[in-house]
Amino acid sequence: MGKIIEIQNQFCSNVDQKKFCSFDMEVVDSPTNSLIHQTARFLFYKKGYGTIVVDDVEYEIRPNTLIAILPWEISKICDVTQQLHNYKIIYNSEVTNNIIKSIYNTDNEIFSILDNFSKNPVVYCNQEEAKQVMYILRQIRSEVGMESFLEPETYEELSNIYTINKIIELIVLFARLVSKKEAISQGKELPNSDHKNRILKYIYSHASEKLTLSKMSDMFYMSESAISKYVQDTTGLTFNDLLNEIRIEKAINFLMYTDLTLNEIALLTGYVDASHISKVFASRIGTTPNEYRKVYRKMNNIVKEKEKQLSNAVISYIHTHFDDENINSAAVAANFNISIVELNRILITQVEKNFDDLLHVLRINRACELLLSTNQAIADIAITVGYNNSKTFSRNFLKIKNMTPGIFRKSIELQDK
Repeated sequence: MGKIIEIQNQFCSNVDQKKFCSFDMEVVDSPTNSLIHQTARFLFYKKGYGTIVVDDVEYEIRPNTLIAILPWEISKICDVTQQLHNYKIIYNSEVTNNIIKSIYNTDNEIFSILDNFSKNPVVYCNQEEAKQVMYILRQIRSEVGMESFLEPETYEELSNIYTINKIIELIVLFARLVSKKEAISQGKELPNSDHKNRILKYIYSHASEKLTLSKMSDMFYMSESAISKYVQDTTGLTFNDLLNEIRIEKAINFLMYTDLTLNEIALLTGYVDASHISKVFASRIGTTPNEYRKVYRKMNNIVKEKEKQLSNAVISYIHTHFDDENINSAAVAANFNISIVELNRILITQVEKNFDDLLHVLRINRACELLLSTNQAIADIAITVGYNNSKTFSRNFLKIKNMTPGIFRKSIELQDK
């Protein structure tokens, strides 16, 4: 199996999963590993020189470079000749696009805008254009805070509307820059590019359809086995598992940001009906769609209560109960009479992980101990550490350890011999 590429989570913020936009700053000293982005983002480089690869096309990074990355595109910093400083805006493109299409899109322009983003993800700003970009970025930060500093949102009147409008303003500015600087922003395709990365974006864009390997084979002029192997080698997931991941990701957006019924969401995400999506959703997320909607719409209204020993108590509680299959962020937050946002803020401050990430790390670390010290079946270990099925366990094990539980056990056994 080839090297699996890390898939970033689908949320804009690790602190508050309800956020549809977050702001942060980054400093990059050396090349990075490839990343599959589930969520759209803008990267604005103020300082430094280097190169970035977006979907097998290499682009130069220099001061005042603005980059747009869409969901399920793959990026990698492959060279840093001078330390890179950049601002990062992660935004929910599903929500943003729906707003553009329903309110602003009087001329059906959104589709050509997205095409241009994918074809021309990099533009170079002059000083005046860079000032425009920075002005928008500062306004977004003033509303949503800085992610790595755990700055809280301002929650001023109509803050959500203001932030969405700023994201749309940035999208429009980028589109205008692309039309002005299309020749300048052209990159160099990697010599070994086979365009297979388009498979992931196609699955994302057509997840609501009855998508099959047979249909994909006809579309990409590849055998079903070749497509299946590419998906497995790149993501660590089977074709059907990846399709379900993407469909559930889209369903979460509808649950959090719309009032659509489950049957309507099922239709929009490729499921047969409410019963079908509920079954898959519960297996993947660990709760029903309706419960999930209630949690992320209402739990954040719980009154926050800060105490001196709250952080230690929360972390100790999670360490003690991580193997309980019913533990989740809503239950822990309610237990300590805080919001899910506050729970994640405490955890990121103390252990640099949000609740879901910490829970999976604790479970997988315990599973590693059991894989090495016992002869228990993998399915039994999955139940022991708190997962309700071996499939969910294996998926999270693969994500954290970059290998399956079976391969982990065998590799350690070989090292011991």
